[in-house]
Amino acid sequence: MTQLTRVELRRILSRKIVHLSVLAILAVMAVTFWGLWQSVQPQSAFEDDARAQFELMHDDWESQQEFYDEEAVAQCLDDQADERERMGDDSIEFGCEWPEPVLEDVLAGYEPPSMAALYQTQLLQTGVLVFLLVLLGGSTATAAELSHRTLGTWLTFEPRRDRVFGSKVLASGLIAIPITAVLLALILGGIPLLYRIRGVDDAVTAAQWAEIGWMSARVMTLAVVLGMVGAAAGLLVRHTGAVLGIAAGYVLVVESMVRGLFPDKVKYLLSENLTAWVNDGTEIRNYVCDDGFSGECREVVTHISLEHGAVVLGVVSLVVIVVSWLVFRRRDVS
Repeated sequence: MTQLTRVELRRILSRKIVHLSVLAILAVMAVTFWGLWQSVQPQSAFEDDARAQFELMHDDWESQQEFYDEEAVAQCLDDQADERERMGDDSIEFGCEWPEPVLEDVLAGYEPPSMAALYQTQLLQTGVLVFLLVLLGGSTATAAELSHRTLGTWLTFEPRRDRVFGSKVLASGLIAIPITAVLLALILGGIPLLYRIRGVDDAVTAAQWAEIGWMSARVMTLAVVLGMVGAAAGLLVRHTGAVLGIAAGYVLVVESMVRGLFPDKVKYLLSENLTAWVNDGTEIRNYVCDDGFSGECREVVTHISLEHGAVVLGVVSLVVIVVSWLVFRRRDVS
């Protein structure tokens, strides 16, 4: 099966979807680093920007003072007090008054983000892009053969369907490795470079590097599995559009319904288990209203461990691959 897998790898590498996936990653990372450039800045640069912003705010406040209407403000405050009394909520604000801006308020609250925290956030957020690309690429690689009726020709040269199925699914998983490596290289190398250029001092401890390393390995592992699932799904439903439709329908319908109607079952949702796998566990907070008329709701916290995420994702992936394999063994592909 090794030779078959090599042939599949060469065939998939020649497809435009692989090149487009890498270009998509580069484009998204360019936008991501532009956003990080704005948020990662030294305290001195932030204070300079804050002072300039404060001067604009103060000039605007001064220009509006000639329109200040004391009677309108007093009436607004009375209405606010009535509403607070009626609702029993002292936090209700009508925005009646516009206090003079204070520089200390603008300067407060900024601190350069931690490099370790930024690594973890970007690995999860941009990792989702890679997961979608390898799933799409895997399904396209196999579904296109069925659509173009080239798979039947291929089976005349290699009639052993188990080997053909295994080589196609395995190759789609292996192709996910270089695609994911591009993403990891950009994140792991780009973030320290960004901190250095912006002049922000931060360091990652040995323990944090170990955690980031394991997180990167989990991103790579899941990308390989999803590439294989995409190839199996393409052989099963015979069309890439159908794979994308099922995935979109699941996210828009199933996940939305479970979150709204069965909040205690969210631990079985694929998106939450994906987050738990990448992040080494996750925590979900939902509010359940036992009596919708009283407005009294209680917070429900659900913990999902790494192991739970691995089991759920593994079982779903295995089911898709096994069902696709069983169907492929008996299906007429001519």
